[in-house]
Amino acid sequence: MNNIILMILFLVLATIGVLLLRRILGFDGKQEMQEKKPETKNGNMFFTTVTVSDFSDENYINNLKKLDIGIELVLLTPLAGQLNVAKYDRDLEKLKQEIRDFIHVLSKFNIPLNQVRVHQPGGYAYDWFGANNLSGYDFLKDFFAFCYEAGFRNYVIHAPYGHLDVYQGVELSDYKAKIDNLFPADAQVNLEVEEISALHAESGARANIRLYNGQLFEKLMRGPRATVLLDVYECGGVDEMLKRLEHLKSEGFEIKTIHMHKDKHKFLTPDEVEVLVKANFLGNLVNEGFVKQESSFDEFVKTKSVECIVPNDKRIEILKSYIKQVECK
Repeated sequence: MNNIILMILFLVLATIGVLLLRRILGFDGKQEMQEKKPETKNGNMFFTTVTVSDFSDENYINNLKKLDIGIELVLLTPLAGQLNVAKYDRDLEKLKQEIRDFIHVLSKFNIPLNQVRVHQPGGYAYDWFGANNLSGYDFLKDFFAFCYEAGFRNYVIHAPYGHLDVYQGVELSDYKAKIDNLFPADAQVNLEVEEISALHAESGARANIRLYNGQLFEKLMRGPRATVLLDVYECGGVDEMLKRLEHLKSEGFEIKTIHMHKDKHKFLTPDEVEVLVKANFLGNLVNEGFVKQESSFDEFVKTKSVECIVPNDKRIEILKSYIKQVECK
């Protein structure tokens, strides 16, 4: 009996010793579960947008890793502007396959899924109003459920479209609840909502849509368990984005991420990046630039030509210059 008591006492003391040692060394359960995130020397986390096809250039992806530049997925599966119920399952399966392709190449390069940001698909996924209880929101929720099950934990959505023929107060309450219910209540996710300007809304948008921007966007974002994402292009430039950032911060909103591009997916200039980094924003900086200065995003969408895209080696040089400016601020 004495031996049993001594053994139990030894195990208890050993367990306490291990716990104290872990506390001294700075480990805890949460820290072990979290992967190291890409981060610059002064606290910013830097990302760039990447497509599945970008992974065919191993040198480009390895250079991103060497620079500690994280990845935000760009989904190229096309969706129509309006939901066609008959094509719902087919569209969803195409997007799931694109995610499976991403998982395959991310695994090849040993990039943890919980470090990767997933940007929502376009088209009718922006339109959350729908007859017969089926809308772009339902599609988005089904798609994100698949992504979450796969292991992704960071998500970006656009502020949704509403409809002018629906009473604003009812729709606003509905959309606030939908943001909260996009993932299960116990899901450990980071969800960010990007404000979209009226000027830069989808070119095929219908005349009767309601855009959630400005004060209406602020009403939408009060309450839901999501944070605000600002886009330099959507705000009308770096200076206007910084004004919007300061206003939202003064109103108590948390802004974790800034999307960096201008003129619809062209790279910011060094001077523009300098103005941005001097504002001392500590959060995610996500480059969305990839279109050549002499081309346009609309031309790229129309032609799908690589001639519209900045070559990968040049992209790396631009991203290096961004990081240098951020670290020198």
